[in-house]
Amino acid sequence: MLRFMLKTSREVKEKVPRVQRSHHPSYVMVLWGASHQGVISLHFCEKSVKTGAPVYQEDVLQGVVKPLNMTFFSGQKWVFQQDSASAHKAKTTQEWLRRNVPAFIRAEDWPSGSPDLSPLDYKLFWAVLEDTACRKHHNNLDSLKRSLVKAAAEIPLGTVHACCDSRVARESQGLC
Repeated sequence: MLRFMLKTSREVKEKVPRVQRSHHPSYVMVLWGASHQGVISLHFCEKSVKTGAPVYQEDVLQGVVKPLNMTFFSGQKWVFQQDSASAHKAKTTQEWLRRNVPAFIRAEDWPSGSPDLSPLDYKLFWAVLEDTACRKHHNNLDSLKRSLVKAAAEIPLGTVHACCDSRVARESQGLC
């Protein structure tokens, strides 16, 4: 982390051009998946839609995750993993998963706040996707979305393999 001792906002602009200020910054929620097979296409959740259990089940699970059985995974065995967001832990979501995906990590088996178990959290998202897509300032959400899609498409399959393999290695060594 770099720190600067500056006297005026003009100095900030001159010395640290990446600093952007906004009282109401835009943001976007993104669903993204990775496995040893590769990464799935990014799915952007609609702006200003509260992603409670019913919306999550219909939009994300039914619309994106369930089709992966026959598209991305071509009927192979796979395990669905999600974080501990309340919509993910909801009883109705857990029941939907029992009925519709081959296997998943149940809410009660998921250690809360453990990004080490997710290749997306500890490597691909934070170290690769975000750094690449957010290198430049985006004036609007469409620009950010385009940059995210482009960055995700450019991640080499070897990087995805290494990321997934390191998770398996860390898990077998009891590091996560």
